[in-house]
Amino acid sequence: MRLLSLVVLSGLLVACRRPIEVRGLYVNHDGAGDFFPCDQPKMILRVSDSTLATSYRRNATAPYQLLFVRLRGVRADSGSIYGGSHHFLVRQILEIRARRSGECPSIAKPVPPTLLLSPGGMGGEPSS
Repeated sequence: MRLLSLVVLSGLLVACRRPIEVRGLYVNHDGAGDFFPCDQPKMILRVSDSTLATSYRRNATAPYQLLFVRLRGVRADSGSIYGGSHHFLVRQILEIRARRSGECPSIAKPVPPTLLLSPGGMGGEPSS
């Protein structure tokens, strides 16, 4: 009984995490969103939020454009201590707009889709 109480209490503490405010760059591609926090440029947080995806489509002027966002929500990591995925559960969109000069300078611009690897090699049409 004591173990069950401890498990229930631990579950409640995790479920009731206080939301945090983050700022960074967001890109949405084919329904999947990635968030790059300004203060942790080597981290990618997966974001599955339909409202944010819709706002992105309204504000982005080019495919794969990084937009500056401020979000309030909860980080949710899954997996083991050796690896796993990092997610951000959005509770509120505070700001979404084009990136200004000097914002999040440690985060590079995305690779253009024409330079991404295709089944036939480097960019372009698949070879025959």
